[in-house]
Amino acid sequence: MKTIVSTKVLSQEQKAILSVLPIHLIEHNFITVSPITMSLTPPYDLLIVTSQNAVKSLSRHPLATTLKETPVLCVGEQTQQLLTQNGFNVLHFAHYASDLVQHLQQNLASLKKLTSIAFFAGTQRLNTLPNFFVENNLKVKEITAYKTEYTPIEIKENASAILFYSPSGVESYCSCNTLTAEQQIFCIGKTTAEAVKNRFKNQTKNIILSPIPTVKSLLEILSIKLK
Repeated sequence: MKTIVSTKVLSQEQKAILSVLPIHLIEHNFITVSPITMSLTPPYDLLIVTSQNAVKSLSRHPLATTLKETPVLCVGEQTQQLLTQNGFNVLHFAHYASDLVQHLQQNLASLKKLTSIAFFAGTQRLNTLPNFFVENNLKVKEITAYKTEYTPIEIKENASAILFYSPSGVESYCSCNTLTAEQQIFCIGKTTAEAVKNRFKNQTKNIILSPIPTVKSLLEILSIKLK
């Protein structure tokens, strides 16, 4: 029986995808996320949201209702779904921040006419979007919506495969565990895979990327690979 490590605790629905596999599943939240009290100054012309955690923090804000008619651009299919469920007006979503940058570039002339863009992210956000804002002199106010903290533990079992869901999860796991070339490393998206590659240097043959950057897709590809 193979030991599989998930660097986040899965829901019962998610674990059901793996129920037919002869595996020993170890789960631990290698990062914890907590909302940050935000100072909002609406109205905004556009909202840019990078994750489900930012949506959760934004939805709890006393001024959330006043923002629900403001158009939103976001990163992630699940982020888009959560925004829609909470009544926000999503114009466009991209699977990755780099894809959203391409969309922004295509609409740069319209963006430059906006006077107030709010960008919601976490404390461990990447520089992909902020660099684009600076390079193009866009009037963007970055609002930190949540805090990410590492909560690592040592995994003493010999794991055959490891599931990663974010670059922060990779960093937390590797702070007290070592990745080996024999392990299969399943990554939810390109930026997470890049974080693993940085740990492996040039040994990347066992890094497996989810076809779609969702937890469900990641678990489904794991299920296929282990059957």
